[in-house]
This record gives sequence, structure tokens and C-alpha cells, in this order.
Amino acid sequence: MNKWANMLSLAMAGALAMTGCTNSNIGTSESETPESGNTEEASEAMRFSVTLPSNGVDNPNSLVGEEWHKQMEAYMGKKVEIDYNYIPSSEYDEKVKLMIASDDLTDFFVTPLFYDTTEMAEQGQLLELSQYKELMPNYMNYLSKVKNGMARVTNADGEMYTFKETSTPRFPEDRGMLIQNTSAYRYDVFKANNIRIPETLDEFYEAAKKIKELYPEKYPVATRWNSLRSLFSASHIRDDIFWNGEKYVYGVMEEGYKDALLFANKLYSEQLLDPEYTIDTDDTLKRKALNGDNFMWLTQWFTTPAEYTRTANDGKIFAVSLYPDNPKYGKAWQEVANGNTPDLGWGAYAIRSKVKHAEELIKFIDHQYSDEMIRLITWGIEGTTYTIGEDGNPTFVDSLKNAEDPWLEGDKYGMRASRNHNPGLQMVNDARAFVDFAATDYTVFNGKYEEIPIEKSPFLTGLPMPENEYVPSWLSEPSIQLTKDESQQISEIMNPVKTFVTEEQAKFVSGKASFDDWPTFIEQIKRMGDVEKVLEIYNNAAQRALSK
Repeated sequence: MNKWANMLSLAMAGALAMTGCTNSNIGTSESETPESGNTEEASEAMRFSVTLPSNGVDNPNSLVGEEWHKQMEAYMGKKVEIDYNYIPSSEYDEKVKLMIASDDLTDFFVTPLFYDTTEMAEQGQLLELSQYKELMPNYMNYLSKVKNGMARVTNADGEMYTFKETSTPRFPEDRGMLIQNTSAYRYDVFKANNIRIPETLDEFYEAAKKIKELYPEKYPVATRWNSLRSLFSASHIRDDIFWNGEKYVYGVMEEGYKDALLFANKLYSEQLLDPEYTIDTDDTLKRKALNGDNFMWLTQWFTTPAEYTRTANDGKIFAVSLYPDNPKYGKAWQEVANGNTPDLGWGAYAIRSKVKHAEELIKFIDHQYSDEMIRLITWGIEGTTYTIGEDGNPTFVDSLKNAEDPWLEGDKYGMRASRNHNPGLQMVNDARAFVDFAATDYTVFNGKYEEIPIEKSPFLTGLPMPENEYVPSWLSEPSIQLTKDESQQISEIMNPVKTFVTEEQAKFVSGKASFDDWPTFIEQIKRMGDVEKVLEIYNNAAQRALSK
């Protein structure tokens, strides 16, 4: 175990209170010198350390990973030595938060998902990037193509502390709806028992009761990420602050939030909802699915049910469908992502402020956003994994596209479009590759069952965008920029509120809290934090953005 790993183990064992700990194996801080080898050669090499999530594959030594490294050395004109710290994806956010708390950061790292880096910036942990704009021509060019691109990566003071993941278009600008969360069902069981795939919450409830009659010892309903987001979407809210089309509101205060929890409580009280939904991991969900312990999922990642189907390979069919509607609110909003214009993804990437050769590393990072790197990372190697079609665009070779499981076959090469690999620094991809490479999904839209990649579904690809009844209001929210002080105020107010709401939400669903006490619950939130102040900050920022 290297020194970094030892330090992380100590941190996790409770030694976060210790001070003065640094990463000593990365070779990039001011005080570090090469530990071995020829000193002259070492001084000429580019060295830096990275922390990245992993699906358990060997990204650096895959065919594409090795080619990426070779091309980056050619671009930099020197030997490149990268100290990789891979953390399993399921543990990544928790462990990186420990690194942040102990200020034991690698030179480059992926931030935890949706993590607010304001406090890190205040404490001087992150390199401020806007001062290096002239060294980032590829990144700045990409941002220029994204709607409100610069506003979305800088704060109100014009400072930039993270790079953003790219998200190139998959569909034409005016049609084709990309959904990345769905509901899911054991289609073979539903079909064998003449049960309709639900389109409304009432139908969902009735289907769950029928499954319970067939399998009285099982819990028909589960959900991924311990999330009730499909129920919130059916009520046209989020359980957080969100843009409702006119202003920012706090979804927990809306009527739809209570309606969603009432429905979840009905499922729970009748032993239809798996009581372990708040603690289930991806692994336990998969095990239960394959064992026949659950049959309906309120929320799933859109490609996971097909993976279950291929893994089972025994007649079980896990099919995806839209979130069911609550007719009180109309068509359920879906988890729609922008697949129609250049955009920014969820991932955010930062450089620690103590990095030694900042300009060199920024040059290295910026090249990831070049057309050639995006193609290499996503499509692999021309002639081996893809060819150029008559239209001038890349397309995967037939041996990959025609494989029984294209993603599994693609893993042999290690490009981003395959199932588990994410070579390089995980920052870029060409989304068209996911459509070209897509494995078969099992879909039910408008009552029609199809075995087709979800991104090629005639129902989804034919929908107009962005104007259709499934598109949530927050897809068109303004690109607000918050000052450091505003971000700090929001964190101080909302962090305890969110913790409290999460705890109380589970109590309402399980029946440990009574809905008769709902007004008391709302009053407790108001006493705990000045949510109205937070909304005022958001809406003032929205007015600033809209006025531009």
C-alpha cells in the first residue's frame, strides 16, 4: 500500500484531527523532489496525481487508456507520469469528502456529485481558473457553444474553480427527448399475469397489489438511490429548491410534496414498498431484482434494467417506462436532460491550489476538450473500434455493434462508450457514440412493448423539444450566478434543513410520523432555517440573470 493509501486509511479510521498531513507520493508540491531514478530525467517529466471514481476496471492499461497516454505525451512533448488514486464509484463521494476535510487532496480530482465547492474556494483549497483562460482555448471554445456557458461555470465575481464535464448533442435540436431516469418493471411477470404496465399512480398501486397477491412474501416495489423522485416528478415538484417556471420555490413547502409522501406511505403501510428502500445499494437492488424479490421500481437508471435482463439470461425481462402520472397534476415530469444542444454534464473537476506546475497541468487538461481527444476517449481507435462512415462521422465496427452484449465486448478495448471504462481524466465524451453503440433495452411507452435501445425509441426520438408535456420546469431555469457570500448563506441555512427533511421524510413514509402533524413539520422547518431568505437570494440571482 502506498503512502497516500495509508493516509486515507488513517483518515477513515478517525485520524482526521491530525494536522500537517500531505500527499507525499505525487511529486508536485513545492517541497517534493524525485525519490528515485535519474534526477535529470525526472525533472523533465510531467508528474501529477489524480483521484477518480472507478467501476473496478483498469482504465490506464486498457487499449484506449494506453493510446490516450501515448498521445498526451506527444502533445506535451515529454514523459507524463500520473499517480492514479481510483476509488470505487459507490464509495467515491464519501471518501473524497474525507480528503477535503483533511485537506489531503491530489493535484486533480473529481468533486463529489453536486458538491458545493464554495467553502473550499474560501479556504484556499482550489486553484482559481479564470486567470488561465488564455491557456484553455479548447475549453473556452466549448463553453462558447453552450447556452450561458460562462455564466454556468463562474460565480457572480467572475471566478471559476472547476472544469465541467462535456455533454455533446445526441439528437437534433428540435426533437428527441433524452431521459436518464425511468420507472421499471418485470415485464415477463406482468405479461404472464395480464397486468398492464402502469401509466398512472393509481394503476401503479393496483399493479403492486396484484403482484403482492402472487408473491405474498415479497415486496413488489423498490427504488434506486433511496429516492422518491418519480413521485415528486408526478406532483411537479422536487424535494429541494427548484425553478417552477416563474420563480424559485422550495418543493417541500408545496402541496405536491405531501401528496407524494402520502402515496409512498400507502405503499409502505400495505407492505408493497420494500422497507429497505432507504438503505438499498446498487448491489442489493440488483441482487433482489435477479432473485425475484422486487418487481417494480419507482426510479431506475435508464440502461440498468436491460443490464439486469442480460445478466439473468433466463427469461426475466426488466423493462423501462415513463414515470407514472398523478392526474391531479397532469403528465408526470420526466428526468429530462439536454440531449439536443451542446451542454455541460454533471461532473465537476478541480485542481488543488498547492499544485506546483499549474500552467502545465491546465494545458494538459485543456487538451482533453479538443476534438481529437474527445473522439479517442469515446470512440476508441480508428480501424480497430470504429470507422468513418460515408457521412464523415464515426461509427463503431460491426463486431462491436453486432455483439450479443456490445458494452461487454467494448470493455475489451476500454473506450468510454463501453460499459465500465472511462479512460483519461473522465472529462469528455461524444454522446453520439452512446446512441451508435447502444445495446438493446426493453421499453414500454404508450402501452407498446419494444426491444430497442432507449435512445432509438420512436416514441422518444419523435417528441418535440423542448416544448412537450413531459419536460420539467427546471430544464429552462435561468443560469444564476451566486456570490461567495450568497452561497455561504445558503449552505448555512439549508444544510441542517435538508438533513431534518430527509429524516422526517422517511418517518412519514414508514408511518412513524403522522400526517396529522404536517403543519407542525412545516413550522419546524421554518424555525430551523430562514428558507424565505434563501429563496430571496435565488430569485434575486434569477433577476440578475434574466436582466442580462
